[in-house]
Amino acid sequence: MAWKREPLIEEELDDLLDAVDEYNLTHQVTIYTLAHTGLRANELAHLRDEWIDWQAERLRVPSAEGEWTPKTEHSARTIPLKHPGTVRRLRDYFSYHESYDATRQTVTNRVKRVAAETEIRKKITSHVLRHTYGTLIAARGATPQYIRQTMGHADLSSANDYLQYAGSQLDAEAEELW
Repeated sequence: MAWKREPLIEEELDDLLDAVDEYNLTHQVTIYTLAHTGLRANELAHLRDEWIDWQAERLRVPSAEGEWTPKTEHSARTIPLKHPGTVRRLRDYFSYHESYDATRQTVTNRVKRVAAETEIRKKITSHVLRHTYGTLIAARGATPQYIRQTMGHADLSSANDYLQYAGSQLDAEAEELW
């Protein structure tokens, strides 16, 4: 694993979510969506209402939309929306807006602003939230194929990194318990 920044553990993510609940809906959508979908900052910045199948609770990152294209061909993907708090905030937001319509830098600034309100010592970025999503689903038993597909990776090596990291976190937790 060659990540520049370490993912948040569940307790840290809970602290971040508690902090963002003091902010407006746009900030909440930013943090909840990044942490529970694995979207990249640029993908969130271009998120549109039509990307979401509300009945099936799925988010579809398209292969291209106007001038925007995803990072790689594998970035076009479908992501299940399973976290109730994320779904609620997205529904609330898109009941008044057609798109998220921000820049990647705006997404980054929103994450930094909320992170500054926490006691978490790790540097929290939008990409840290992407890694957090990957490690959380790995710890919950996601297969390498599921991780690869929902995160938009080209091969299984990145998915295996998340599984390896989640396993080492479980080992560390077991050491603390025993």
